[in-house]
Amino acid sequence: TWLYIIQISGLLLVCVLQFFNSMILGSLLISFNASVLLARAIQKNLKKGGFLNRLGKLILHVLLVLCLTLVINKFIKGYSFFFRDFDANLYLCEEAFGLLPLNTFSRLSDTLLFYVYIFVLFLMAVAAVIVAFRNISGSNQVQVMEKMEECTITLKPDAAYSLVHTVLFGCLALSTMRMKYLWTSHMCVFASFGLCSTEVWKLILKCVRLYTSQRV
Repeated sequence: TWLYIIQISGLLLVCVLQFFNSMILGSLLISFNASVLLARAIQKNLKKGGFLNRLGKLILHVLLVLCLTLVINKFIKGYSFFFRDFDANLYLCEEAFGLLPLNTFSRLSDTLLFYVYIFVLFLMAVAAVIVAFRNISGSNQVQVMEKMEECTITLKPDAAYSLVHTVLFGCLALSTMRMKYLWTSHMCVFASFGLCSTEVWKLILKCVRLYTSQRV
């Protein structure tokens, strides 16, 4: 909650210091943070009940946040005296604000970065799905860990944070070519993390039944 409040306060302060910049007021980030706070106040106790009950609450929570984000954003744009769509359309005329060209992937593949990145991303995404399923199911932690010991790893908070960031940076780069500098630099960090992580190699060796502590 404090994280969302700090982000909203920071954005509003930037808006004031930039002489009430209308594009900051109309940004989706302010609307998203506000909608998350409202959704948390409306819908509580997401971790109570069985698996289907928890899953239903989670899906409803995500839909509620997305809908509130769009409604709040439309409201701010509709009643803001400073916001003009002309400014946004003017930026969109520039090539740098268009979609990411397809030749970017071929250039990234020439350095082998893209292949390593996709490989690490796949492994971490599978681990994240399994861990999320375990957390939602609310099953006995010891039994679940014993069953998954041969096929997955425990997703640490720093790895989960990096996984979410690289996915969001990828979506941002695909929609706006100018933002690829965020994604490509994060691709290098994420790929190198996978190559240097003992947990990733432990998972790979276990999948091919060649795991020993010495090999890791």
